[in-house]
Amino acid sequence: MGYGELSPKIKRVYAQVRYLDDYHWEIRDDRITGTHKKSNVKVIIDVANDKEHAQELAEKEKADGIRIIAIPDKSVFFIHNGAFILTYRYIKATLADINDHIVWSGFRVIEEDGRLIQEDFYEYLGGALIDHIKSNMLAGQDYAFWQFYRCEICGKYVDVESLERHLRGHGIKHHEKSEERYEVFEINFHDGKLHDKYGKEVKREELSEEAKDFLEEITSGSGG
Repeated sequence: MGYGELSPKIKRVYAQVRYLDDYHWEIRDDRITGTHKKSNVKVIIDVANDKEHAQELAEKEKADGIRIIAIPDKSVFFIHNGAFILTYRYIKATLADINDHIVWSGFRVIEEDGRLIQEDFYEYLGGALIDHIKSNMLAGQDYAFWQFYRCEICGKYVDVESLERHLRGHGIKHHEKSEERYEVFEINFHDGKLHDKYGKEVKREELSEEAKDFLEEITSGSGG
């Protein structure tokens, strides 16, 4: 199939996403699939005739990845059966929001073909994305995601920036570690609180002294 053989509606939707270079794009059988380059999270984009058709598609099939169903109707954006149903021109902004909610959560060094390779881990925080869309919250302005490491010695959570100093206090050489997995927490700049990926508040007593200082600094001036 050549590009000229695509339907006009597929071309119009593809034109909304093709400049977003965080994804690899492919088109097959009137479906556009984007693969997030860093995390390999898949975004499946289908095109429906109208809102009712989009709801039928959302109910008929559960896609293997994040599903967007685009429609030509104006000013439409809602979630149905786990799928984003939206107007063509909302696709780019929604994909940018999705990208903000794919967060690095650790690494490990593995051996492959006689060399050492760093393998990175990512999490897609879909629940947080939906909450942020409903609350009209903006990344970097209303909240930020941050990596916290649960110390294997004291059990406290340590922010990624303070980890080396914290481990040194336990006699652990940070540079000797070949693997680290983090919890991704949300810092709310309005109330100064910390929440895990399920929305549960992380209490201050669960944090190391370094993490408490970090949180106090980054949220100074917030409403909390």
